[in-house]
Parts: sequence; structure tokens; C-alpha cells
Amino acid sequence: MSFRPERAYYERWQRQYDASLPAHEWLAKSGGLATSMSEVFMAGYQGAMRSEFGVANGQWAAFCVSEGADGLTPVRQDADGLVSGVKTWVAAASVVDVLWVKVGRGADAAYVCLPRDTQGLSLALSASSGFLPELCIGRLHLDRVDPGVPQLLSRQRLKAFPRVEAGCMLIALLGFLVQHDINWAQQELDSKGGLIIADRNPAALFELALKVQQCEPDLAEKMPNWVRDRQLIDMYVSMLCKQDP
Repeated sequence: MSFRPERAYYERWQRQYDASLPAHEWLAKSGGLATSMSEVFMAGYQGAMRSEFGVANGQWAAFCVSEGADGLTPVRQDADGLVSGVKTWVAAASVVDVLWVKVGRGADAAYVCLPRDTQGLSLALSASSGFLPELCIGRLHLDRVDPGVPQLLSRQRLKAFPRVEAGCMLIALLGFLVQHDINWAQQELDSKGGLIIADRNPAALFELALKVQQCEPDLAEKMPNWVRDRQLIDMYVSMLCKQDP
């Protein structure tokens, strides 16, 4: 199975990556490099991972939490301190460089950061089903992996991650729309980009989510496969509308 579109976007992103830019400016620029909503998602997701997990030096990362589907063994640590099990949803799995993995459940859960080439780690790759078909979704298999030093992640940070991810994806979407001559996108970037990413202003994020929702006719006209891929926007907008701005 070929994942060339994902690899091509990863390589464009790597060639253009500029750590000196403010985070919201790089998000918009990386969204502007996209040719599909799958790539807009990749841009936003990597922005969120860099914001919340300290990913640096051009690496791509995935947050591996989902498990238990199809009766697969959850990820647990054994008496020897080694980690085994399966995580079932790894975004951009054909190109991801490091994996942040939740081990265990509830208050006893730990988080470990594993390079892709870690001994005992493997990824089974498949295309995303339904929307975002250019995105590769992986299953992470761990077989008695040495987890190294657990990473400390506060409950507050973990709870905030979906909102951070939504903000990053929407700013990346604005960068994409600027490149497709949607007139209002640049104005929204100028007025809300820093507020959403640097200041984490929930009101600005909520306003942007509603703006995107209300401008659907513009998006449908300019964006390929919008009817299929709008599910990504709907998912984030629905989540934000359920929270207090």
C-alpha cells in the first residue's frame, strides 16, 4: 500500500520548517502547504503536538491513547518494567518520528516517549477509512519495550489537548484558505491567530469555529472533496460548541 501523498506533504513540511516563526505563523504557513484536508489535519495535529509535548527539531509525533478495539491487548507494563500491547489509532503513521504512548489507565497511567526505531516497536499501516483518505492510520505494537523514563503530563494539560488541537487545526485551515483566495481568512488570521495559539483565548477560538461553520458555502466552492472531508471541521466545531467559550 502506498502512502506517497502523506510522505510528500511530510517532505514539503520538512523543507519549509522554520522554528524561528511564532507558532501561529508557522501553523498558517504549514496549512498553506497543504493540498487536501488530510494535510491540513496533519499541519494542525503536529502544531498541537509541538505545543503540548515539546516536540522539536522538525520531528513529527503522535499521541497514542486509543486501545482495546477488536479485542487487541491494551498497553500495559509488566513486572519487569517492560511495556507490551497495541494502540489502535496513530495519525500519519507512515512518517511519524516519535510516539507519545499512554501506558495503563486512570490515575495510574504513565506516558512514555518512544522513537520510531525503538526495539520491540512496530507499526502496521492502513489508509484512513471514510474521510481524510490521504492520512495513514497506524496500529502501534509494543513487544516488551523498555519505556525509558516516564514523562510527566499534568491532568490539566491532557484535558486541554482537544481544545489545543482544534485551535491548531483551525489556524492551519486558515493558512490553507488564504492560499485558495478566501478573502476573510487572512483577516481572521491577523486578528485571532496569536490570540488562539499564544494566548489560548477560548472566546477567540469559539468565534473562529463559528465563523468557519457559517462560511461553509465558501469552503465547499474552493476545497476539493469538501462534502467528504467536512467531517473533520464538524467534529471540532461540535466539540467546541459543547464547551464554554
